[in-house]
Amino acid sequence: MDDLAWMVRESAAAWLRGHGDARFPGYEAFYRDAWRAGTDNFDLEKLNEDYAKWVSERPSRLAIGLNRPIVGQALIGVLAAWIGAHTVPIAAGMAPKATAGLLVATFVALRIFHRKRRRRG
Repeated sequence: MDDLAWMVRESAAAWLRGHGDARFPGYEAFYRDAWRAGTDNFDLEKLNEDYAKWVSERPSRLAIGLNRPIVGQALIGVLAAWIGAHTVPIAAGMAPKATAGLLVATFVALRIFHRKRRRRG
């Protein structure tokens, strides 16, 4: 069983300095939810073990943040811009008229796609 007394001391110190510490409120919420469940034989040691297991099974904040759709969309946008920045000058050097036509067609297609998307949404 993990000794959770360090969370109380560090959270109180953080509170006195004027900023919060997210560890203790998380434990307190877990404790209150277990208390509200109304088990007849409430065991604090078992609750602490369950909390330690619950915390270790949760994904990290970094994994949760990277799993958001906006992050994937941003990565796709950056990758597309990077590829375009490298391929368009090379293609324009080989076939300037074809590259210009392809860029115009791409921008028109994107404009139509976004207009249709706004009408549906």
